[in-house]
Amino acid sequence: MNPDSFQYQLPEAAIAKHPCFPRSSAKMLIKRLDPTAPLEDRSFVDLPEILNQGEGIDQLWVNDTRVIRARLLMQKPTGGRIEVFLLEPVDVPMEHALLRKKEVIMRCMVKGAKRWKSGPLSIHLPGEWENVQGQWQLSARMVGTDVGQRLVAFTWSFVPDVGEREVPQPTWGELVEALGAIPLPPYMRRSEEVGDEVEYQTVYAKHPGSVAAPTAGLHFDHDLWSAIQDAGTDVQRLTLHVGAGTFVPLGDGEVEMHEMHAERCWVSYRAIEALARPGLRRCATGTTSLRTLESLYWIAVLWHQTGKRPTHLEQWAAYEELKTCAEKLGWSYPDAMAWLAAQLRAMDPNTGHSPNLDELVLVFSTSLMMIPGYHVRSVDALITNFHLPGSTLLCLVEAFIGTAWRDMYAHALNHNYRFLSYGDGCYIERPA
Repeated sequence: MNPDSFQYQLPEAAIAKHPCFPRSSAKMLIKRLDPTAPLEDRSFVDLPEILNQGEGIDQLWVNDTRVIRARLLMQKPTGGRIEVFLLEPVDVPMEHALLRKKEVIMRCMVKGAKRWKSGPLSIHLPGEWENVQGQWQLSARMVGTDVGQRLVAFTWSFVPDVGEREVPQPTWGELVEALGAIPLPPYMRRSEEVGDEVEYQTVYAKHPGSVAAPTAGLHFDHDLWSAIQDAGTDVQRLTLHVGAGTFVPLGDGEVEMHEMHAERCWVSYRAIEALARPGLRRCATGTTSLRTLESLYWIAVLWHQTGKRPTHLEQWAAYEELKTCAEKLGWSYPDAMAWLAAQLRAMDPNTGHSPNLDELVLVFSTSLMMIPGYHVRSVDALITNFHLPGSTLLCLVEAFIGTAWRDMYAHALNHNYRFLSYGDGCYIERPA
C-alpha cells in the first residue's frame, strides 16, 4: 500500500493555531451512512441533536486521559538552553512513574541534543508546594540513546526558603506539573500561551499520562458535555495514554513497513460490561477511543487462543493468525466483550476470591495499526478532527469510511474549516 494515497495539500493558513471559543462553536462536518446523502455543515453545539437523529447513538465513548506538561526547558552547565520532551518511562508505566519520589529514567526527544556534550542539565526555579515557598531543583543526565531518542535520568527536590523546615519529597508528576510546559504539537509553530493549560485538555480528563491531547474531545465544553447526557446518550469512558508517536508520519516505503507506536490502555470491567450489551449503536470520540475499542476485541480473541491474559497487542495481529481465530469463533463485538467480562470476573484460582467488579480494570498496551481493509466492529460512528497528510490517523479514517475522506477533506478546505489539533472536526457514520 503506497503512503502517497494518504497525502493531500494542507495550506499553512488552514492549520488552527488557537482553539475556538466557546469550544462547541467549532464547525462539524457530517458524513451520513447513506453514501448518496450530501455532506452537512453543522457545529458541535448541534451534537446532542445529531446523536439522537435517525437510528440514534446509544453510547458515546470518550478517552479520559490527561495531558502532562511534557516539555522541559533546561539549562546546560555552560548556560545554554536545551528542550527536553518527555515520551515515556523505560521501566514502568507512566502512571507509576508519575508517583515516584526518586530517580526516573525517561525516553525523551532532546532538541539540540548535539549541543549536550557532557554534564547534567538543570532547572532551578522558585515556586510553591504544599503551601511552602521555596525552589524547585531538577537535574537530568543522559544515560543512553535509542533510535533517535535519548534515555535521560531525572532526579529532583523542593527546597524551602525559610529555615530548616522539611517538606515531603514531591512526586515526579508534581515536579513535571510545576516545571514543564504544555506539549503543543510542533505544527502549531508557537510556544505555550495563557489559556493552553486549560484548552489543550478535555473537560473530562482524569488520568494523567498523555504527551498529546485526544483532540476530538477538545470540542466538548461543560455545557455541551451536560447537554449530551441530558439528551439521553449514555457516555462511557476508557483511557488510552497518547504518545508522541501519533505525530510520526508514514515513511517512503510501503505503509505495511511503518512501525506503529505502542500506547497504554485502561478499560474498567464496567465499561466492558457496557460494551457487551447487544443491539446498541455506539460512537467513538477520537481515533484513540476507536483504537482502544478495537484492540479490546483482539485482546479477547488472543486471550481465548492462548488461555493467558494478554498484556500487549501486536501491530499486525488482527491481520494474521488472530483473524483466522476470530472467523472460527464467529463472535460479534458484544459476544467478545461478554466473554472478556466473564474471564475478568472469574474467581482467582490462587486465592479463591472474587474480584471487586467496581474496581476491576483491564490494562494492556496496543500497537494495532488500522489500515484500509481492516473491518471495524466496535462502533457505528466516529467523531474526529482533520488529520495531517501522510499520517497513520488518515489510514485509520480510510479503514473506517473508505476513500470518501478525500471528498470530505476537499469540502472542508473549500469551506474554511480549521485543521489539526485546535481545529474543527467531523462526525462520520460507518458504512455497513
